[in-house]
Amino acid sequence: MAGILLESGVVLVPLACAALYIIVTSNTLLVAFLLVAATATLAVLRLRYHYSSGARADLVVEPRPAPAREDSRVDRASGEFGEIIHDAQQHCDVDDEVIHRSGALLSEAVSPASTQYNAELFGGALSYDHRCFYVCGQPTWVLAADFDYWRLPVQIPAAEAAGNAARDAWRRALLQYKALGFTAVRIRFHWGFHSPAKGTYSFAGGRDVGGLLSLCEELGILVIACLGPFIGDDVQGGGYPFWLIQRDHIRLRHLWRSGIKIWDDRFAAAEAEWYDKIIAQLVGHEVVTQTAGGRGCVVMVQLENHLGARGALGLPLALHDETRLLARMARERVIRTPLVTNNLRWPADFASWPARLWARAEKKLKAYRMIAEPYHADIAGFSARDIDSAPLDPDVVAQTTQADNAPMVALELRCPETAHGGLLCDQIESALSQGLAVLALPEVFDLGSRGNLASPVGSSSGLRAAVTSDGALTPDARAARLVLHAARALQPQLASSDSIGSRPWISRASRPAVRGVSVSGVPQSAIRVRRQWECAAPVAAEEPPARGSNGDADDGPAGTAATAAEAQLGVTTLIDGRSLPAGSRQEIALLFTLAGAPALGKGSSSFALTATLGPRRRGIFAANVLIDGHAGGGPLVLVGTSKEVYARVALGAGSEAWICAEEAVQAGQLLFCGECHVSGHADVELVDIEHARGQRFSFVAPRPGPGVVRVSAGGATVCIVLVSQSALDTLVVGYSSGSAGQAQTATVAAWGVDGLAVDACAAIDVLPGAASPGGRVVAIAPGQPRAASGELLPASELDADVRAAYGEHPFVWQLGASAGAGGTTAVSGFERRTTRWDDLPWKLLPTLADLETMDQVNVMAWQRDLGTFAYQATDVGYNGSHVLYRCQVRLKPRHITARAIQLQLSVRHRCTVWVNGVNVSGHQTLHRREAAPGTLAACIESLRNPGASAGADRWGCTATYDVTRAMQLSSPDAEEGMLNEVLVLVESRGVGAQANGDNDARTPRGLISAYWHGFSFIGEDHDDSEIHDHDHDSRTEQMRARWEVCGVSVDTLPDPYNSSGLPDEMTQAGWVAALEQPLLGPEWSTRLELRVDAGVQWWRWRLPGHDGHRGGPEHLRISGEATVYVWVNGVLVGKHWPRTGASHVLLRGGLGGQRASPAGDEVKVMLHGWAEDAVAGSDGSAGTAIPVELALTSARADGARSSS
Repeated sequence: MAGILLESGVVLVPLACAALYIIVTSNTLLVAFLLVAATATLAVLRLRYHYSSGARADLVVEPRPAPAREDSRVDRASGEFGEIIHDAQQHCDVDDEVIHRSGALLSEAVSPASTQYNAELFGGALSYDHRCFYVCGQPTWVLAADFDYWRLPVQIPAAEAAGNAARDAWRRALLQYKALGFTAVRIRFHWGFHSPAKGTYSFAGGRDVGGLLSLCEELGILVIACLGPFIGDDVQGGGYPFWLIQRDHIRLRHLWRSGIKIWDDRFAAAEAEWYDKIIAQLVGHEVVTQTAGGRGCVVMVQLENHLGARGALGLPLALHDETRLLARMARERVIRTPLVTNNLRWPADFASWPARLWARAEKKLKAYRMIAEPYHADIAGFSARDIDSAPLDPDVVAQTTQADNAPMVALELRCPETAHGGLLCDQIESALSQGLAVLALPEVFDLGSRGNLASPVGSSSGLRAAVTSDGALTPDARAARLVLHAARALQPQLASSDSIGSRPWISRASRPAVRGVSVSGVPQSAIRVRRQWECAAPVAAEEPPARGSNGDADDGPAGTAATAAEAQLGVTTLIDGRSLPAGSRQEIALLFTLAGAPALGKGSSSFALTATLGPRRRGIFAANVLIDGHAGGGPLVLVGTSKEVYARVALGAGSEAWICAEEAVQAGQLLFCGECHVSGHADVELVDIEHARGQRFSFVAPRPGPGVVRVSAGGATVCIVLVSQSALDTLVVGYSSGSAGQAQTATVAAWGVDGLAVDACAAIDVLPGAASPGGRVVAIAPGQPRAASGELLPASELDADVRAAYGEHPFVWQLGASAGAGGTTAVSGFERRTTRWDDLPWKLLPTLADLETMDQVNVMAWQRDLGTFAYQATDVGYNGSHVLYRCQVRLKPRHITARAIQLQLSVRHRCTVWVNGVNVSGHQTLHRREAAPGTLAACIESLRNPGASAGADRWGCTATYDVTRAMQLSSPDAEEGMLNEVLVLVESRGVGAQANGDNDARTPRGLISAYWHGFSFIGEDHDDSEIHDHDHDSRTEQMRARWEVCGVSVDTLPDPYNSSGLPDEMTQAGWVAALEQPLLGPEWSTRLELRVDAGVQWWRWRLPGHDGHRGGPEHLRISGEATVYVWVNGVLVGKHWPRTGASHVLLRGGLGGQRASPAGDEVKVMLHGWAEDAVAGSDGSAGTAIPVELALTSARADGARSSS
C-alpha cells in the first residue's frame, strides 16, 4: 500500500489542508505550516520508495500445483464452456507459483559498483570516455538505426528452409543499412515474438537470434542489444507476450494503477525467465569476446526502455529496484559489455524545473541518508526529439546522468512530428556536431509490419521512413547518407574530439597545424569547431581524463603530447548554412589560425579558403589530416580544406582516393604542407604563410567538372575524385572489418545506380528491384571489384565519358547493371470462398463468475450476482485480430415492449454487425490524431473524441443499432418464438503498449458489453440450460439471450502475431473458381465485388515463380471502403482499412518483401465491410456490394499510404 499512499498524496494533501484551514481558520500560520510539512513528508516517502521499493535481493521461485477449488461450479467442466475452464486450471503460470523472499534488500545488495563494466579486464577490446567508444583501441562512432528483425515477412517455423529464408532477408536489409552509412544497428528483442505460450521459447527459423548476430559479425556491423522486456510503444503490449498480458494478477512493469507502482515478485520472476532465454543467445557475441572468426558484435546491452517516467509535480514513478534487478540478472548471466539505460528524455528530464527541483531534493536527502543510494547503469542514455532546435548541453547531461566520463548516448533520436524532407539529415549532422558518441535512429527503414505486431496507436515508420519497404531512398535519406559517409571518412579525428570552445589551444607539433577556425558569411552560432584529443586511443590501464568544467577536455601539461610530437591533431569545422537564402550559392570563407601564430585578436587568421555549401546547405570540413608515406617516405599533410570529403578509399600503402563533389555542386580549395606534385584536374599555387616556420604550402584549386586531382609528396599520394551530384546521390562506400588495433578503412566506393551495396568481402551488389535498367556502376577500388550477384555484369572497358572524366587511372572501374526482365506479372488460379458461420467452432460465452473460478479476473459482487458475460476477447483467450460473437434470441409478438428493438454495443476497436443475414453497418472507436499538437483544432478534436489523444478511445466506444426491420417474430399462436441471430465481428487493432504511467496493455478489447432494448421475457418459461448462472434466482433480460464466441487462441500457433482471428483462415475447403474483372491499365488489375450481406469473403491467386518474375518489388495496390487483410504464402503482410485512401502492400522483393519461390507464390485476401459503404452491384441490386480494386504495381505511388 506504500505506493498507493505516496502517489495519492499528491491529491489528498491539498484536500486535507483545505479541511484543516476550515477547522483552524483562526491560525493561518499553523495551516500553512501543516501544508508544507505534509507535502514535504509525502515527497520524502515517495522518494524513499522510488529508491528502495522493499524488493529482496534473493528471489527463489518454486512452482506449485493448482489448488483445489471449492466452488461447485467447477464441477461443470464438462459443459459447453468447460474446455476454457479446464485449460485454464491446468495452466501453471507465474501467478500460480510460490515466491520466497529472503536476504538483504535489493537496494543494499546491488550497487553501481557491483554491476560496473570491468574496464580493467576488457578495456583492451572495448573502452570509452566522455568523447566516444574505443573498439580495439580505435575511436569508433556507434551510428545505428533500429533493425526490428521480427517485422520482416519471413516464415517463422523452425525448419531449415525457413531459417535460410530469414537469413537471406536479414542480409538484404542489413546491406541496405551499411549502404546508407550506418556502422551499427539497435536490435530490440521481442519477448512475445519468441514466446508464443507460457514456458515455450523458440530461437530457430525466423527467430534465430544467434544466426542474426553471427550475420552482423560477418558484415562488420555493431549491435546495441535492447533486451526489454518493454521495447517500445509502437508494438502490441510493448513487446510483452500475450500469455503474460492475459494474467490480470501480474502487474506489468510493477504498475498497479495509472501512476502507481507496487513491487511484484511474480513479474520479476517472469522477467528473469525471459533474461535466461535471451541472454543465452547473446553470450559469445559480445565485442569483448574473441572467437576464431574475430570479435563479437554486441557493443552494449540496453536494459528496459523508457522506464524513467515522472508523475504529478515531477515525482518519479519508476523504481530504482527495477533497473537494479535487470542489471544484476544481466551480470549474473555473464553479460560483460557495458549496460546502458534509456530512461531520460531531452530536455524534459534534464533542464525542466521539476527535474531540477527534485534533483536538488534528492541530493539533500542523500546527504542526510534519508534515501537509499541511487542506482546508475554504466551509461545513462536518453531519448531526444529534434536536437537541431534544442541542442544538447554536455555539462547538463553529465550532471544529470552523474557520469562525468561516460559518452553521450541517444538511444532514440527522433525527428519532430511535423517534420518534412531533410530532417533526418539535419538530426544526424547536429548530433555529430554536438558530440554524441552513440545515436540510434528509429523509423529510418520501413521493414513492413508483419502480422499484428503494431500497437493500436500504430507506428509512423511506414509514413515517415527515409527508406521505404521496397528499398527506395527519399531525398532526405540520400542527404543523410552523404553526411554519414563524410563523418566516417573523418572518424579517427572527429569521433574522439572535443569542442574547442573558448580555448582554441593545441600542442605544438613539428609541422604546421591549425589550432582554430572561424567562418565569415554565416552566424557564429552556426559554427562548431571540434578538435581531436591528444590521446585518442587510450590504453585500457590508464584512467581517461575527466571532462573539464566548461565541457572541454582538460589539456593537462604540455608534455602530455610531447611523446607524440609527430601526431597531427585533427580539427573539424561543422557549418550550418541554412540561414542563408535558399537556392543561393553564397560564398563563405574559412579562416584558419596556425598553432604557431600569436593571438592577434578577434578575426585574426593565418590563411583563408573560400567555399560554397552543397544542396543540403551544411558542410563538414577537415584540417590537420596526415597521410602516412610508404617505404620510409615522408607523410602528406593536409593543413586545411574547404572541400567536403565523402570517402577515403585506401589504394595501398601511402595512397588514398578521396571522393569530393565537383565545383558546380560544392566549391572549395585544399591547402597542403610543402611543395607537392599536383597533376590532373586542378590548378596549384605555392604560397607562403606568416608564422609558419618558413614552410611553403601548396594551394590546390580544382577545376570545374568531374575529374581526378593527384597530389603527392614524399611517399604519400592522394587522388581527389570529383563527381557530380547524381553520383553523390547513389554513392556507397564499403569498409573493411578492421582487425585488433586497426581502424576500419574504406576499401571501395561506387556510384551510378540506385540500390548499390557492398558486402563484407568488398563485393558490389545491387539490391533486387532498386537498380535502374541498363545502368552502369563506376567504382573506386585498389583492385578489380567483384560483382556479388547477377544484377551486375563483370568489369568492362570504361565508357568514353567516364574515360574522359577519370582518365586511365588504375583504381577506376566500371561495371554494368543488368536491365531486368520487365513485363507484366500474370496471375493464375483466381478463386474465392465465403466464411460459413455455422461451420465455425462456437463456444458458449462464459460469465465473469466462471472466469473468477479460473483465478483469471477479479469480479465485483454486482457483476457476479447479475451473471455478467465475459465479453472481452482477452478474458476468453482470443488475442487474434478478429473475434466473432453470436447471439440467438427467440421472439414472439407479446415479447415486444417498444416500437423499436435496439442493440447497444460497446466494442474496441471496429465492429461489423449482421442481423439475420443482413448487414446493418458497424462503428469504430479508433481515433487517429490529425491536428497538430497544441492547436485549437487539436483541442476541438480531443473534445469530439474523449479519452484518447491517439489510439483507442476509452469511453466513446458505444453505439446503438436499430434492428427492428431485420428482426423476425413468430405468429401469436406459435409454440415457440422465431429464432433471430445476430453476428458481431469485432476487429481489434491490438493491445496498448503499457506505457509508464498507464495500464493500457490491460485495456479491454473485443466486445465489452451488449444490451438489448425493446423486448422483455418476464413471465416466460425458459430452458435454464441456456442460463449460465445456476446459483442465483435473479434473472436479467440480458441473460435470456444466448451469446456465443468464436476466435483463435494464438498461444497455440507457431506465430501468435500472424492470425486474423478467424478460425477458417487456413482452410482449403470451399474454394471455387472465380472470374476476374480486368481493369484498363498497364499491369494486372481487377475489381472485386464484396457482398456485404454475405459476411467475410476470401479471394486467392498465384503469382509466377522465378522464371516469370520480373525481379523488382511487387506491390498490391488496394482501394475501396472495405477492411482487407493480405497474406503471401501464409504470412500476413499487410492490411487496408476504409476511409484511409489507397494502400500499397509489398508482396515480394524490395527491402521488406519475400523472395519469389521457384513454384510461385500464393496471395490471399480477406474482405468485409459495412452496408453504409455499399453501392449497387453488377447485377443491379441496390446497396449490396462494395467495389474493391486490386492492382499489381512495380512501385508505390508518391504519397500513397503503406499498409504497415
